[in-house]
Amino acid sequence: MTSNWTSIFGEYTLTKDVLTFKGKVQEYDKGQKGAAIANLICDQYFGGGKITAEVSFKKVNYPTACEIIIYFDPQTKNFVSVGLGGAGSMYSIRSFAGNWTNHSLTGEYSNLKPNKVYKLEVEFKGSTVTLKVDDITILVTILPYNLPISQTGLWCQSEYDIIVKNFTVKKETPKAFVVMQFSSPYNELYEDVIKKVCKEFDLNVIRADETYGPGLILADIVKQINESRLIIAEISQSNPNVFYEVGYFHALNKPTILIAEKATKLPFDVSPFRTLFYENTIAGKQKIEDGLRKHIGAALSDRDWNL
Repeated sequence: MTSNWTSIFGEYTLTKDVLTFKGKVQEYDKGQKGAAIANLICDQYFGGGKITAEVSFKKVNYPTACEIIIYFDPQTKNFVSVGLGGAGSMYSIRSFAGNWTNHSLTGEYSNLKPNKVYKLEVEFKGSTVTLKVDDITILVTILPYNLPISQTGLWCQSEYDIIVKNFTVKKETPKAFVVMQFSSPYNELYEDVIKKVCKEFDLNVIRADETYGPGLILADIVKQINESRLIIAEISQSNPNVFYEVGYFHALNKPTILIAEKATKLPFDVSPFRTLFYENTIAGKQKIEDGLRKHIGAALSDRDWNL
């Protein structure tokens, strides 16, 4: 188990290898009673990769649930959670911001069993969330917003104890996806500027023409976009493919950095968006590097997610 945990609310005990949520019947507002809840946060920061844990329930009766928190905002207490028992389903991906929003649910709640060890694996890439249970892929969904790096944890609700073992966070380098014209001088811009600056932010940068293997090209690009933390689009040329992909980025609410050569006349639909203009000169190279650093830094710390 991760060494440091704290409770935003709810009771738990922690030994070297086991975290136990202390379930009970508790009193809520106006004398109402119900299953105890807990929001437990650990010291592991996460912005992509995999979180695994082994979960078992002492007893199961609605609304017993245990979910892994992949994003937690300490200011608002909003969070995104993935796991077992949420919203009356056996498997759930959902978020809380004053009210619950269900992003993906499946499975009969009655199939959730006590004293069975469930092996949970939650994979998060860009805005794609995948839940595997006992090595079986159960849910895959695309979140409608971007999540910044945050601490992880557990959401629990039950009248009885919930036992969590081997909570492990395996971080993955976030991805920046680049779309642009595949010719000079844009190839040089990609190799000498974009790659260099992305590396400074520990971003794994990939361009659309660097996707290999069998399959549909468009499907591969959509997959890369969904799994990317941010997008960089060079829009100097009137390339239909590039603008198609820019529209898809905006539909997903992905952080998108638009760059173009100075004096480029942008299409009407794109012109309202902030664009980083540059000159294809030695002096211009330094300016585009500096501007790109500022834009990437802002994108990676973005907390603008709407629930």
